[in-house]
Amino acid sequence: MKGLSVLKKLFLLFSLFLSVAMAEGELVDVLSANKEELLKYQKEQNQVQSHKLENSWINPITLQYSKNYSTQFGNTIHTQQFVIAVDQPIFKMGGIWSAIKYAKALGKANSLDIELQKRELISKALTILYNLKKSKLQLEKLDYTIKNDNLDIQIQKEQYEQGLSNRTLYDKALLKHNADVTSKLELELSVAKLENDFSLLSDHNPYTFRLPNFSMLGKERYMDNQLEVQRDTLRVEEKNQNSYMTLTKYLPEISITGRYTNEDLNPLFASPNSKIKQSYYNYGFKVTLPISINSFDDIQNAKIEYLNAKITLDEKRKTVSNNYKLAVKRLEIIDKKIALSQEDASSYASMLDTAKDLEKIGDQTSLDTQMVENNVKVRELDQEIYKIDAQLELLGLYINVADAL
Repeated sequence: MKGLSVLKKLFLLFSLFLSVAMAEGELVDVLSANKEELLKYQKEQNQVQSHKLENSWINPITLQYSKNYSTQFGNTIHTQQFVIAVDQPIFKMGGIWSAIKYAKALGKANSLDIELQKRELISKALTILYNLKKSKLQLEKLDYTIKNDNLDIQIQKEQYEQGLSNRTLYDKALLKHNADVTSKLELELSVAKLENDFSLLSDHNPYTFRLPNFSMLGKERYMDNQLEVQRDTLRVEEKNQNSYMTLTKYLPEISITGRYTNEDLNPLFASPNSKIKQSYYNYGFKVTLPISINSFDDIQNAKIEYLNAKITLDEKRKTVSNNYKLAVKRLEIIDKKIALSQEDASSYASMLDTAKDLEKIGDQTSLDTQMVENNVKVRELDQEIYKIDAQLELLGLYINVADAL
């Protein structure tokens, strides 16, 4: 029982550590000023379009002014007219309310799409930074490897000249050296490309920018705050409202009509006793019922779009859940790689102590000792490289979590 109590305390301390580390390891905004400005304009444009769509059911008020000339009555006479006209639907079997809800859902979904675009750009920039850091470590690792290649060439050359080995081992050492040097050159080219790609996304110096240090993300937080799931949920609402809007297009619509006219009277009616007014109103209402041969297909198509959106949402939830499971598995494998590298480093460290002792008594040269020491450095660098691989996996988890930025 005491052992369980101790384990619980350790678990709580570990959870506290993770929560603190996680708070320090959130996403950072690394994008350039131009990228931020473009995204800001996209958001503003989406807001304007959404507001416009919400009010699209309100018909415009028509203002009209005209002036006409006629020679029908002998002398040329002119008449002028000013008209204000309204033709506004006020009832459409729920279609107006659906149109407003559709516009809101569409606007929010598009807003999340823009946010996801931003997250994708941030992910690209951070991925480049992590890969730059990883490449620098790989270059350092290759430096130690090439040092060992040179030492091996020297050892094989001496043994060949002393008749202790054949030419094959010497040739293999040379080939390995050339292959490692070529790998280093290719890696330097990759670093230059990464630097160029980063400059297209960010104004920061890639080597002075402070990278976030991610910790494991809890599944509940990961699943509950998925931007893609939130967007696809809004897409379902959008398609649902659009489906109902499509149905109401073919249902009765009631509109009020109004018209104010101020015009010069026609000379035929402009007598002193005429009761015809120069300024007058026309108003009333109308009921419209459109009949279309394509109505059934139109309604069915909108309904199918709604059903497709629901299935897409279900598939997205499965994908997100599976991505989390896969990331956890990958992180477990990386942890095992780090553990193996630590074991190797420990073994080489032990070998280094032995090599130094053998060198002191003359049973081994300093070349062999240096090679073992370089191998210790290589294994230590491997551990740092694996840690960056883990950060890249965690970045994939964090990037679409709503509260991570």
